[in-house]
Amino acid sequence: MIAQTVTSLHGSSNRRERDVVTPHSISILLFIEKYARLRPKYWDTRPSDSSTSHPDITPQERKATCLMTVRLVQGGDMVLSELLQVLESAPLLPHHITSFMKALHQMYCSGIDSLLDLFDSVEKFAFQDQIRAETFPCLWTSVVGLYLRRLNLSFRRLSFSQVTSLYQRFRHYYEECYASHSSHLQQHADIQMNAEESNVAEDTDSDAKMEDMMEETREDDSGADLTLCSAEVMAISSSDAGEPSIQPPLMLAHTHPRGMEPASSQTGHSTRQQAELFISQQTSLLQFSETAALSPPDLQEKIRQLVRQNPDLAEAHYLSYLNCVRVKEFSGAVHSLLRTYDGHLMQRDSSRMEDQGRGFRYAALNLAALHAQFGHRKAGLAVLKEAIRLAQESSDHVCLQHALAWLYTLSPTHKAQLMRRSMVKSCELSLSYLSSLGCLNHAAQLAHTRATPAHLLQSIVRAEALNCQHSLVSLQHGAWALRAALWATWGVSTMTALASQLLLHLNTHHPTNPTTFYSSQPTCASICNIAVGLANLGEYHLAGDVLQHAQERFPAHGQHSHTWMFAQAHITLNDLLYQGRWTEAQTVITNMATSHPTEAKLRNCELLMSKGELTEAWELLGELRKDPEVVGELRVRLLLVESCAAVAGGGHAVAVPLLVEALTTAHDHHLTYLAALTHLHTANVQLQLGLHNEAEVSVVAGMGVILAGGSVYDQARARLVAAKLQVSKAKGKDRIGKLLETAVSLELVRKLFMKVRAYHKVRETLYFRARLYHEVGYIEERNKCALEFRQFELQHPCQSYQLSINSF
Repeated sequence: MIAQTVTSLHGSSNRRERDVVTPHSISILLFIEKYARLRPKYWDTRPSDSSTSHPDITPQERKATCLMTVRLVQGGDMVLSELLQVLESAPLLPHHITSFMKALHQMYCSGIDSLLDLFDSVEKFAFQDQIRAETFPCLWTSVVGLYLRRLNLSFRRLSFSQVTSLYQRFRHYYEECYASHSSHLQQHADIQMNAEESNVAEDTDSDAKMEDMMEETREDDSGADLTLCSAEVMAISSSDAGEPSIQPPLMLAHTHPRGMEPASSQTGHSTRQQAELFISQQTSLLQFSETAALSPPDLQEKIRQLVRQNPDLAEAHYLSYLNCVRVKEFSGAVHSLLRTYDGHLMQRDSSRMEDQGRGFRYAALNLAALHAQFGHRKAGLAVLKEAIRLAQESSDHVCLQHALAWLYTLSPTHKAQLMRRSMVKSCELSLSYLSSLGCLNHAAQLAHTRATPAHLLQSIVRAEALNCQHSLVSLQHGAWALRAALWATWGVSTMTALASQLLLHLNTHHPTNPTTFYSSQPTCASICNIAVGLANLGEYHLAGDVLQHAQERFPAHGQHSHTWMFAQAHITLNDLLYQGRWTEAQTVITNMATSHPTEAKLRNCELLMSKGELTEAWELLGELRKDPEVVGELRVRLLLVESCAAVAGGGHAVAVPLLVEALTTAHDHHLTYLAALTHLHTANVQLQLGLHNEAEVSVVAGMGVILAGGSVYDQARARLVAAKLQVSKAKGKDRIGKLLETAVSLELVRKLFMKVRAYHKVRETLYFRARLYHEVGYIEERNKCALEFRQFELQHPCQSYQLSINSF
């Protein structure tokens, strides 16, 4: 699918990469030297003279120093201020940091001789004799020893003018952090980048022994092969509408703290190994916790810098592709993806046609995933068919299974059959990730059918067994998020909150960085579940605080921000509809339509009914009835809104068959909460038709579920319907007592409506209560309710077209 005629934007080079001696590498040498002079090894004997200071180093400080040294050696260049900030944040020996800063100042003041003395000590270490133990007492085959020898070889190749330029850049490097000589800084700022490029000498050294040593210590610069052939290549998020996302293989060895990541403002040189390490770290963080990675502008700037320094590094373009998908930039994502696979094909041997075919089919698979990410179903299916054809020609079963996972995601029909085939074949190929993902997607698909809750939960349990066996962190979160979503669909709010809390309490820290925890779409959905639950209880302030946490954890430019945005719009819209602020509610619905058009249309019907525009509401409801996506829960909600519109228009007889259909659909899909709401809607209609006995049966059927786990608004409405039923049934001598008892109970209903700021329902409750007191002859209480009604009307003017005394 990727055109073979695309011209490579970067060519491969057979020239070996050389280390560049920079001021940052000089600082690392000083850091290592000062630590070596502390005699940190516990088996060394302490000197007998008391004049020499040798502070004791705890095992924790020794471990922290060794880890910091490895991270500095493998990381990219940093300015001195950032380096000091990183060192001060680590639990290092204070005497070590102090001596290191003094050494920097001494080299700044002593001149170029101090630089030559430093590399002379490195030269002694490289010769492996008895003298080296007095300079750098470490294994010369270790990571640090290899780093020292490579820097020494690079330094010895420099000419005298280049050594002088290196020292001048070190002075500028030091002055940037400590000095305030602005004029002196300006003279050196313009030549810094040019001097960086001229640091590497041409390969004219005639010393064969040194060249042999260089060849032995040089690592292979061919780069990591970014092929997508394993099960972990394509990490598919089950919680985001079942849509998978292909990820490159992880090459992470050590995860640096975010403060150690080279910022976009830096212009230091990065070797190919450092660039590959940085790419693997950022790729892992984008998959594991998006906010722990660099921000999109900084990351893109750093990618540009890496591409300039390593033109044949195709992995950098793949990281750019992930960064573009992160901010939903389609054009940049496609461009970066094309450059990624174009670069890989140019790096491979042209005689190996199987490698080229592999690149083509996985390029097509990634392109299909990209179209799926942006909702382009037709384009995604077209590219996916090409990937399947190429995989079948080469008998690549792993690629076919990943393609099948995307096929049941993009295909509009036969989803259940495709999922079952994917699960069976993935088990045969030991693709645990796809097997678990298929179980979760199958459970999510069955939620729209008449499958029993026990069958759905059993499918989730099978997926969780695979997740625990193979430590699939993303799918562990996805399983709990799906469980919470199912409980919310069935109407058990307590279990929804419990599943969300358990998800947030999972110990899923990063394998190499205990301070970074997994944070993706399931995490955001769980936070939103808690916020919606608090809003249903009338705790809008607490819900706002929880959503604020979601905004900080998932920034607006991120790929998961739409989750908390929808939750915020849902809570805000309910609040505005309760208060009767129609103009602001219309704005929220318009914003909601960008990501959830069907939900926005349904909520717009509620708004039109509240405003009294029943004709427009009926037309919009007719369009929704023809929508094939309105099934299950949405279908029941649509029927309830239609019945409310019929009651508002006086067509009580029309509302009855709608409610019967809603009740049947709710029972078929095990929607317990919606079935209870339907019973209460039916009871309200039956009361107005004079069917008191039938209304009592409906109230009893729905009251328990609503009071056990319903929202405050629904609980208040249920109590109001029960009060109307009690008044309708009160006859004879007990009528006055029943009316007084009902009038007293309406005070709790008023408080519940006030808690959620449902002002139109508060007016209805006060009006109903005043009518009851008037009927029993309690004039003073009636006048009190009338006065309260009047004052409340002045504080919160009613914008509705009429007093909705007959609506539920």
